[in-house]
Amino acid sequence: MTVGRREREENQKLAFSLMMEALGDQAIDTTLLDAEAPPFRESILRTTWEELVRGEYVTNVRGGQYRLTPRGWLAALELSGAAQSAAYRERLGRVLAAMKAHVKGRRESRVVDLATLAAESKEPEGLIFNIIESRASSPSSAERHGATWFENERGRLVEIPVDFNMEPVDVVAALTIPHLERIQALEEQLERAEEERSQYRCPDCDAELVGIAGQDFPEHHAYVTYETFACGRVTADGREEAPCPYGPNWPQLDEFEFVVHEQGKLFVCYPRPKTERARRARATSGELGRTKEEAEENARLAIAPKVKGQPERKRAWP
Repeated sequence: MTVGRREREENQKLAFSLMMEALGDQAIDTTLLDAEAPPFRESILRTTWEELVRGEYVTNVRGGQYRLTPRGWLAALELSGAAQSAAYRERLGRVLAAMKAHVKGRRESRVVDLATLAAESKEPEGLIFNIIESRASSPSSAERHGATWFENERGRLVEIPVDFNMEPVDVVAALTIPHLERIQALEEQLERAEEERSQYRCPDCDAELVGIAGQDFPEHHAYVTYETFACGRVTADGREEAPCPYGPNWPQLDEFEFVVHEQGKLFVCYPRPKTERARRARATSGELGRTKEEAEENARLAIAPKVKGQPERKRAWP
């Protein structure tokens, strides 16, 4: 069924929290987040990943693999509460102090390798990378000056301006208000996008619309538009013709008769509808098995109502 705005927002916040836990102190550009593996598989909706990609909070690397963007890392810091914690400010203070030490008493900017800053601050290179990459040490204030990557040496060399004067409180302030505003704007954008995309998705399981076709009925002076979804749901001018296996109109197992036939060395079982609702499900394909019992069990698994979020039981064979 369609996910409401409140549930979407809560799922997005949960996603940011889980991504922050999975990332730890690793660099965002080399840490892959697998949507199809724990803890994301059981908790995060597929639509949440799509929304985060559209909001440029994550990028899709390949398949179900994602990476946090600098913007996404800042949002994750804010939503997880890490940005406001005393422990985070203390760690940030050590990184900034190490940077300041390189320009103290000097008349020009300094270039320092990332490994040196990590050793001096006793903080992981990944954390320092994320701070610089996200411009968390370089807010837009004209009164504060932060570190950046040196020319084309991203991830290796850091340029610290001679007037570097950042404090942990400046970084936290830079994270907070702008990102709260951007998150609110994202939520409004997602609400509009959800309204648009819902027109092309199954309302029961969110499967994609895979086909649109029309048929003329001149004797009735009517033209009917049929929409077919990947889950098998079919509508005629918006009225359901064939139900979704995840929806409330999908028949129960006792609405079918399971007929088994021998086919060479194997057996095939066909579900025969006994009710009008079962006939509308259009479940006519047979399932194979090495025994009568196995064929019928496979047919029952194939035709059973599905529950969103729960993995389907595997067939015994093949």
